[in-house]
Amino acid sequence: MSGKEDVLAYYQELEKCYDRLAQVLAAGEAADPGAIEELAAESERIIAALAGMAPPEGEPGEIIARLTLLQEKAGSLLTQLQGELEKTAEARSLVKKGRQAVSAYYSAPQKTRYKEGKFIDRKK
Repeated sequence: MSGKEDVLAYYQELEKCYDRLAQVLAAGEAADPGAIEELAAESERIIAALAGMAPPEGEPGEIIARLTLLQEKAGSLLTQLQGELEKTAEARSLVKKGRQAVSAYYSAPQKTRYKEGKFIDRKK
């Protein structure tokens, strides 16, 4: 393979990785966090490999079209991931509020003891 074909193969691999990541994210709540992490690491590996290579040679229109397509896919994935992060932050705040409500409702038990005809409350 020539250097040009290597670069184009990496771009195709990155595009496939973005497509798989979009499919995993489309599952919504049923999405596997491990698969998302693996695909993100794979895309980072491909981008790091591309950073060390020379720019692809060929028709500028074809190269620009491919890079524009990759940029659009990356932008849509970023938007989806930001939406998921917002949902996670909202769920985490609801859990925190729930814990506060439960801890306020169920206060720590108090010890009572009987001493010389009186009840004395002792907190732990």
